[in-house]
Amino acid sequence: MSWDIHAEDGAVIVAMNSNPVNKMNPAFFDDLHEALDRIDRSHPGKPLVVTAQGQTFSAGLDLDHAFALFRSEDPDAILKWFKLFRDCLVRVFELPRRVVAAVNGNAFAGGLILALCCEHRIGVAGRGRYALNEVLIGIPMPAVYTEIVRHAVGTTAAAQLILDGRVFSAEEALASGLVHRLVPEGDLLLAALGQARVVNEATYSAYRVSKANLIAPTVNRIQNSLEDNESAALRALMEPAAQRAHAAALARLKEKSGL
Repeated sequence: MSWDIHAEDGAVIVAMNSNPVNKMNPAFFDDLHEALDRIDRSHPGKPLVVTAQGQTFSAGLDLDHAFALFRSEDPDAILKWFKLFRDCLVRVFELPRRVVAAVNGNAFAGGLILALCCEHRIGVAGRGRYALNEVLIGIPMPAVYTEIVRHAVGTTAAAQLILDGRVFSAEEALASGLVHRLVPEGDLLLAALGQARVVNEATYSAYRVSKANLIAPTVNRIQNSLEDNESAALRALMEPAAQRAHAAALARLKEKSGL
């Protein structure tokens, strides 16, 4: 499903709507690339606001899809999926424009990493939980996402997120740097647009070059660690204990949703 895109006085807003909670699966990845292709063609250089509808920004991985893939123990298929996921998030992280996340609610796992790919993040006061639960459900955190999280919030907060699996409230997310500001729900898009418009046509070139310089060390670490790290992650995913953790997590999710 094509995402909603509209220009707003010098900025562009894209609203993710691949599914009700923007679970990340191949259809979501296709929607993301299609939206960014359209934005690159029609709105080059304009600052971008990324948001969603309802109570959830993105719930992260589509566990039904991902865990079925992991159970297949098909390394080629899993590595292909790794690449799909990685290419989407790295593309957002490296976008040569200002990118602001208007986090309308819950941001879990890959959904939180997507928000952290944006250089400025605004959340809703009193709403939403923020967590990286991959390790606690038996999924190793690849280096590419570890480095993006570290770049956004520093090593201490990254360790709490990745290794402890801690769930942050909106106010705790603000204190830890996951978001830069909290506003009432009705002010979210206006606040995000205000932050996006820090960059205008006259300052775009300076911003683009400065952003590229700032993220270059992270990009280099990602590129230098890909092959070995993905091999290690693949082996960890296929361990019997990890498979049991996946099954338990999926069962809990289905029980919670009443399925």
